[in-house]
This record gives sequence, C-alpha cells and structure tokens, in this order.
Amino acid sequence: MSIIGAEDEDFENDLTDVVDDQCAHFNSIDQLKDRPTHLLVFLQHVILQFDPAPLLCYLHADLFRNLSSKETKKQFVEFYNTFLDKGAILRVFTPPAIAYELDRTRPDLLSDDIQKRFAQEVQGLQAAEVAKQLEDFRQKRMMGMTPNEDELKDVESHYPTDRIPIEMKEKSVAENLLDKMSETHQSIFSAVAFYMKHLGVKTRAVDSKKSRGGFFRRQLVKVLQTNHSPTSFLSADGPVLVPEGPGHSPTSPSPQLEEMEPRFLEFELDPPNWRELASPEALSSLSKKEIKKQEVINELFATEHAHVRMLSVLQTIFSKPMEREELLTAPELATIFPSLDEIIEMHYNFYENLKKLRLDDNFIVKSISTTVLNRFGGTEGEWFQKLTARFCSHQSWALDQIKSRQKKDPRFNSFILEAESKPQCRRLQLKDIIPIEMQRLTKYPLLLENIAKNTDDQTEKERIQQSAECCRKILNHVNEEVKVMENLLVRNTQSITQHTFSLFSHCPLTWRVTKEKAIEVQCVLLGDLLVLLQRQDDKMVLKCQSKSNIAVQEGKQMLSPIIKLDSVFLREVATDRKAFYVIFTWDSGAQIYELVAQSVGERKMMNCNLICVCVYRWTDVIKTAVDDLKKSGAPMKLTLPPGAGGAPFSPSAYVYVYVYVCVCVCVCA
Repeated sequence: MSIIGAEDEDFENDLTDVVDDQCAHFNSIDQLKDRPTHLLVFLQHVILQFDPAPLLCYLHADLFRNLSSKETKKQFVEFYNTFLDKGAILRVFTPPAIAYELDRTRPDLLSDDIQKRFAQEVQGLQAAEVAKQLEDFRQKRMMGMTPNEDELKDVESHYPTDRIPIEMKEKSVAENLLDKMSETHQSIFSAVAFYMKHLGVKTRAVDSKKSRGGFFRRQLVKVLQTNHSPTSFLSADGPVLVPEGPGHSPTSPSPQLEEMEPRFLEFELDPPNWRELASPEALSSLSKKEIKKQEVINELFATEHAHVRMLSVLQTIFSKPMEREELLTAPELATIFPSLDEIIEMHYNFYENLKKLRLDDNFIVKSISTTVLNRFGGTEGEWFQKLTARFCSHQSWALDQIKSRQKKDPRFNSFILEAESKPQCRRLQLKDIIPIEMQRLTKYPLLLENIAKNTDDQTEKERIQQSAECCRKILNHVNEEVKVMENLLVRNTQSITQHTFSLFSHCPLTWRVTKEKAIEVQCVLLGDLLVLLQRQDDKMVLKCQSKSNIAVQEGKQMLSPIIKLDSVFLREVATDRKAFYVIFTWDSGAQIYELVAQSVGERKMMNCNLICVCVYRWTDVIKTAVDDLKKSGAPMKLTLPPGAGGAPFSPSAYVYVYVYVCVCVCVCA
C-alpha cells in the first residue's frame, strides 16, 4: 500500500487540473482564430515567448478573404504600414517580387485583386511559424506553463443559456483579457485590438491608450518646440528622462537616445493623423476631393517624418558610434555616408516646413505649392540634387566596403550585428537602411502628382505639378550619377573576361596611393592592359582606390586597378630609384599611379616590359600608316594612338618614332 501525503495529493490534483490536451481549439490556427478568449490566451503566450509579428500578420491577412473591393483598398494600406513597410515594427519577410512591386508602386494604387493576392502570399509564408508556436503552446499548457488558465476554465466550464450563450461569455472574458494587455507595446496592442474588433470584442483600453498617446505627443512636441532643456520623453516603454549632460543615471534612456539631438526625439513617436487633430466642424465642411488631398498631404508629412527618423538612426546608431569606437576613420565614414549630416538637415527642414503648414492651417493644409517648390526647385533644389546624388551614388560601394570589413574584422562585425538588433532600427539591417534616400526620391513625384490631381485651384495645381517635375529631374540625375559611379567602379573589368591577351609579365609591387597609404599588389601586364590585383583572404580582387576624401565624394578621381596602355606613359621617381610613375590619361584628365618594385632591377625590368608593349602597339600603327600610304599614293597625315596626345604626324615622322622605339628595345635588352 502506497502512502500519499497531503502535499503530494494537492500536487496531484493541481496537475490534473492543468493537463488539458483535449481542447480542440488549439489544434490549428483555423480553429482558434474565431474564438476570442482562446486566441488572446495564445497571443499572450506568443508575445511573451516569440516574435508576435508572424501570428498577427497571419490573422490580419486572413481578414481580406471577406472584404469588399472598397474595404480591401482601405485595409491594405494599414496592412502594408503594419507588416510590410521597411520601417514597420511588426515587419515580416516579404517575397522579393512583392517587395519590388511595393517599392515602385504605392500600396493604395494597386488593384484590390493584387492587394488580396499579396496578402494571401504573405500569409502563406507565416503558416509554418504559427504552427510551431501553437505546438509550443500545447506542450507548455500540458505542463501548466501558459498564462490565463483561469480565464480559459471560466469559458470552457460555462453552461450556455438563452440569456448568456457561449459566444457572449467568451467575448466578455476576452474584453477583460484585452484590457489587461493594454500595457503591451503600442504597435502590438493596436494590431491585437484591431483583430479583436473584427471578432466583436470591445475594449476601453484602445480609446484611452489612443488619447493618452495623443496627449503625450502634443506635450512632447510642445516642450521640444519651446526649449531643449531636460525633459521627459515618452519611449515605447514609458516616459524616460533626457538629461543635458553625457552622464548616465538609473533614469537615463539608452545611449542612443542620449546621443540623439533633442530635436529628433519627437521622431521616435509616430505623428498623429490629421483627422485626429482637425476640428469636427472643419472636417464636415470638406468635399470628398479635398479630403483625398488632405490624406495625401498627411502621407507626405508622415513618410517624411519616418524618413528623418531612419536617417537619424543611420547617424546615431551607426556613423557616430563607429567613429567614437574608432572602427572607421572620419575620412572612411565620409566616403561610406557622404554628406549625411547635410542630407538630414535638408529633410528635417522640409519636415519642419510641412509641420508649420499643418499648424498654421489647423491641420487642414490649404496651400502647399510654395513649400514643395522651394524644396525641389531653384537653387535649393540644385543643392538637394547634388547632395543626394553624392550620397546615393556611393550606395553600392559603401555596402561592399561594409561587407568586406565585416568579413575581415570580427570587432566591426560584432558592432554591426549589435547595432542592427537595437529597436531603433525596427528590424532593418544596415544594408536596408543605406538605400532609403534613393527609395525616398522615388516617392516624391507620385505623392505630389496625387496632391495636384485633387487640387481645384489651377495656379496651385500647376505649381505642385512643377514641383513634381523638379522631383523627376532630380531622380533622373541621381540615377545617372549612380550608373556613372557603378561604371567607374567596374571600369574596364569586362575587358578581362571577354578577351584573351598575351601575358607579358607579372610581379609583386607596392601601389603607393598616398604617403600614408600603400597597398601590396600583384601587377599583371597583358597585351593592352596593366592590372593591379590586391590579395583579399585567399583570392585576388580588383579594388578602386582614392587619394583623398574629396576625390571619392566627387566620384571623378577614383583610381581604377585596370589601366589601358593605349594612353599611358612612364616617368621615374626622382626620390626613389625603385619607384616609377604610370601616367594614365582619360576623358576627365590624367591620373598618376606610383608603383614601387622590390628592387631597382625589377623596376627596370617592369619598365622595359611596358616599353615593349608600347613598341608592339606603335609597330601596328606604323604598319597601318604605311599600308594606307601605299594604297592612296598621295601624302597623308595620321594621328597618334588614342590618348597619346592626338597631334597629327606625317608618314615620315613615324619612321623616326619607329627608330626611337627600336633603340629603346635595344637598351632594355
């Protein structure tokens, strides 16, 4: 006979109570999605244990199945902002084809059929993760490790009557659960509350939280507009103190918020919608067309707000800490993030001007043409174009540099991974943040055209259209600069892969880019190319170099590792017998390469080999000249090879040149 103590009996009873693997509602998400209490209990578990974005995205996408065309168009914009936008806190993975389409077309301009299809495709990608979360919940529930078990018992033990059917009981319990969740992160809570509203679950927490957020927004903006003294800042987790000095205290925010300029603190909160701030009387007086116009203006304002926020992240989370921790030098940072401070300033000023328009007109903007024309037209527009072209044209180069540094430098790699994990990045990697300026430029013409389309005043409409045209010109110019820079970085690379040349010689050299910068290279001399290969890990690579920070920013004086020999001549370095200059001329001027051999003998041999190549090229030119002379039977003048000066020579002059190069060959021999 076994003896069971009182404590053991209580434990056994408790265990019997919590083990309930017979509840069919938790077998699949399709059985669970229409049961508000059960779904909220599962959601609470997911929020505590996992990333809730896949589950919430799955539920929101499911709503599109029963929406009308009009409702689909309205809901898809919210779905995009919550789950698909690159700055969304609840962002999920978006298929490349869908991401590409959303980058080039505004979500609300897509047809409702395409919107539904995109939602279904994104939903399908979340199914596996949701199933895994459900399995985890079932296992942990059997062990008594899931929250809100009492609420589940209350619903499942309810005896339904006509007065209180099971559906009513479940909604009642769900409302209490939802109110308890109101302290969850605002974006998560809003997404949960939205879906619960679809199930008929109401909560006071939605309205109170919205009004509370609006109050804090208004207070924060008011404080920041009046002074930059120490103030309370409402973060995602509640109010925190922003001190004046650099010191840390128990009440201080994260270092990133301390580093952030006070004027940028308001960007941590999403701006309120114009409808929330405009008076009911003013709203009721607007026509449908005017309402559409105000919606697009609000979108311009909100997206500019988000853009400034992400640019400040680029500065605060990446650029400044890199310099402070000496991961990159100031010149290196200036080439990876060229003109970042100036670009932030331009966008911030544009945002402030838009905000002033809203405040001046009680959040219903009557005229926007002057503000946008000042930004994108005239001298301001030209300066904007120059800086954005400089920044965007370096995107590919900057990403390559960062990727290369991450592979070579573990400390740098750790910094990037840690920085990308910070909440300010909103789940974006650095490679996603760097291209945001280019992406922003593509949005301006679409937004301005939409504002113009809903503007009745003809003069105002024409000025807005003029601004849109200025934006298109800026975008086209930036696109061209990007192409030029990309071509420059891979200049002549195709010549190596598409043609076969005779290998004249190869040897190790030092490429002295500046007095402080010398690179060990393998110099390969081909039939008409001099190639400078740099060792990286276990392979040889081609890398452009720059002599100064200014040169890189202008994108015109990058030194290519591939030199065409049809426009080259050599000079000795007076101060170093082992060194020689290779002077390479092209359309934009001359570039000088200083190369250093390992010995004087190797330097002479390399010079001789280069001269031999030039002899072969001159021999071809002379032979062609003689052949042409024989055919024509008349005096004629020919030109030097491309890049060699272009001065006209008579056929007899080529004889002297031929004799000269033959003498050079004899000397080398």
